[in-house]
Amino acid sequence: MKRKTLLIMLFILLITGIASAEEEKSITGSGEVGLLITTGNSETDSVNAKAGLKYEKGHLLGQIDLAALYSSEEVEEDGEKEDQVSAEKYNYSAKVGYKFNPVSYVFLNADYEDDRFSGYDYKTTYSAGYGRKLIDTDTVKLNIEAGPGYRYDKVEGGDANDEAILRGYAMFNYKFSDSVSFQQDLTVVTGSDNTNTKSVTALKSQILGALSMKAAYTVNHNTDVPADTEKTDTETALTLVYDF
Repeated sequence: MKRKTLLIMLFILLITGIASAEEEKSITGSGEVGLLITTGNSETDSVNAKAGLKYEKGHLLGQIDLAALYSSEEVEEDGEKEDQVSAEKYNYSAKVGYKFNPVSYVFLNADYEDDRFSGYDYKTTYSAGYGRKLIDTDTVKLNIEAGPGYRYDKVEGGDANDEAILRGYAMFNYKFSDSVSFQQDLTVVTGSDNTNTKSVTALKSQILGALSMKAAYTVNHNTDVPADTEKTDTETALTLVYDF
């Protein structure tokens, strides 16, 4: 419990610190914290937290996203109670790009995942490619990205694997009103050994000012996984979001 409380406090401090960039119009960001229910390789109620920054000015763009999940359960062994970790996952991603014009750009992207219950020690993906804003209005936004890359995975207790991959990404956002919006993100990373598909569906509603409530459903599927590991993980989350 202490570790979950510390996780929340660290993200609150991060959000408070980067909120000072609000006056710089080229920088936007968000932070969120809430309850997460997972199924698959870990089935538990957990606390999760996320924070992200986006930079876009002139021909340059950049993005950093951090996410963490931690949960522990009190179990009894030999008549003594102790905390046992039931879910622990960390995600880091960064992207830099160069804009040719307001709707098209090239980019470099890096993703790192450490999920203690996935059967992997880590997963790392590097990719480059072309992105385009197919629709960019106040009501509807549709962005796509595609390009080649390389993936490094290490199975727990096993050897590291690496392979060339193709990465595709699509984001659709629709604003029902000034306070309610829907967003669908889809990422596909495919190689000769494994294809990973991640879908995130979210509905966001403004509560007051920069504070919103978000309900999200995530499906993460791998075609090839280590032994005794589920191919599909799902996450259902209800979080408070602060945008700046």
